[in-house]
Amino acid sequence: MAIVDVLKVFNALKKQGAIDEFMLFGSVAAMAYTRPFFTRDIDIAVAVKGGDRAFLGLFKQLAKFGKIQGRAVVIQDTPVEVFPANISPIIQDALEAPDVKQVEGITVNVAKPEHLLLEALRVHRSQDKARVLLLDEVVHQDTLRKLFKRLDHDGTLARRYQALTQKAP
Repeated sequence: MAIVDVLKVFNALKKQGAIDEFMLFGSVAAMAYTRPFFTRDIDIAVAVKGGDRAFLGLFKQLAKFGKIQGRAVVIQDTPVEVFPANISPIIQDALEAPDVKQVEGITVNVAKPEHLLLEALRVHRSQDKARVLLLDEVVHQDTLRKLFKRLDHDGTLARRYQALTQKAP
């Protein structure tokens, strides 16, 4: 997986004004805090002005850098799923205050582990459940509790967390 090539593309799109901001989330972002594990793609959340129309227009720009496949683009043989940041209030919140990391000399926004854990609980696929357990080892519990209070309005995420970890959030 050539993450550096992907980051260069998204930095170029930001510089051109095609996107306002972008952030790694999902498995690749989780690996910034945990041990490496298998993933098929890179998940990137983007913020664009102009709503859905502008987001769809972004794929015309991405087509210059790779092959479009649904909501993904393959850049240098690396599949990248691109999501609007507003797909989830958790992702939107994460994009407002991401961690900033260096990946092979390139600066990139990465969702914090607490947001990654909550998003994994929201999506709730089998691979997401395993990610919750990995991330639970590295999160700051006070930060996680505050995010549960702010973003888990109906208690679903807290119930899922407790079922997986046997701990109250």
